[in-house]
Amino acid sequence: MKAAAAAETLSYTCPVEAHISFQMLNTRQCAGCGHESGRTEKYLNLSLVSKDSVSQGLLEYLKAEQLEYKCHCGASESWQRRSFSTLPNVLIVHLQRFEVTPFFTVKKTHEAVSLSTELLLSTNQSAEKIKYSLKSVVSHFGSGVKSGHYVCDGVYRNASPENGNTCWATYNDDLVQETTVSHVCQQRQTTAYLLFYQKQRKQESS
Repeated sequence: MKAAAAAETLSYTCPVEAHISFQMLNTRQCAGCGHESGRTEKYLNLSLVSKDSVSQGLLEYLKAEQLEYKCHCGASESWQRRSFSTLPNVLIVHLQRFEVTPFFTVKKTHEAVSLSTELLLSTNQSAEKIKYSLKSVVSHFGSGVKSGHYVCDGVYRNASPENGNTCWATYNDDLVQETTVSHVCQQRQTTAYLLFYQKQRKQESS
């Protein structure tokens, strides 16, 4: 697309880069001397282990964890933590519903996860909290990785910020039904697979 636009002397902005892509900073700190090193990586989604809630899973993902690493000072233990370097306009959260068993087969987990309607995120460059609102949920129904059925719940495209919580619809193949975010969050706790959160404008978060 970029090459085609350049050939026509037009500008082109990749929608994935502009709205979904973001960067995470992985920082490692030696437990002995305190030396820090960091590495920035690009992400298109956050893959979270299923916890009691999406918010708890996010906190667990960002929590510092201990690891074995040989530092130049001689210490063999370090701490590693993740933080946002940039924030996307749309954050895609992937809930890990499939896991590998000791017998090297893949099974689906059905733990109930409370679906947070809002998330507060900040970068490592600012303490300001940015509010994200849940806009869509993709659920997987079925027992295995090779079979099943996907259903999407989402906000109407033209829903205003004032009524966005009630203007939801369920898209199940050719069947479309009205619903609400509260009903979705209650019904999809064991089936939610992908969650889409949209960054709110500052005037909407007051």
